[in-house]
Amino acid sequence: MKKPQVSFPPSLPVIAMGDIAFLLLVFFLVTTALDQSRKLEIEIPAVKKVAQIPQEEIFTLFIDKYGKLYYKGEEKSLAEIQFLHERHAAIFRKPILQIVADKDLAFDKIDEIVQTLRSHRPLRLSFVCREEL
Repeated sequence: MKKPQVSFPPSLPVIAMGDIAFLLLVFFLVTTALDQSRKLEIEIPAVKKVAQIPQEEIFTLFIDKYGKLYYKGEEKSLAEIQFLHERHAAIFRKPILQIVADKDLAFDKIDEIVQTLRSHRPLRLSFVCREEL
């Protein structure tokens, strides 16, 4: 007597698909580069000739017209900026300090910041401006 063969239809486990979708969502959120800088209202000065500089090794510092310092969209004190710049300079061989300052900011405020940041080593400096038409 032969036993009848019972065939089961193939099944796909769908319980784990929700977990996989959630993990993929978390992965993409973590690895996506977000714009960390808030939209600051800084009107930069105009010049007749603009030179392009390489973007690697740049430490960008934003200064609004009231003299407030911003790094990656967050307001920082001068001591915090100095610490972050020294840490950046320890990582890169020839770091460039890029200053994006409002055109109405007094230059002596910028000079005070630059003198504080150059306390221990020479400083490569770049000012951001827009090209005059």
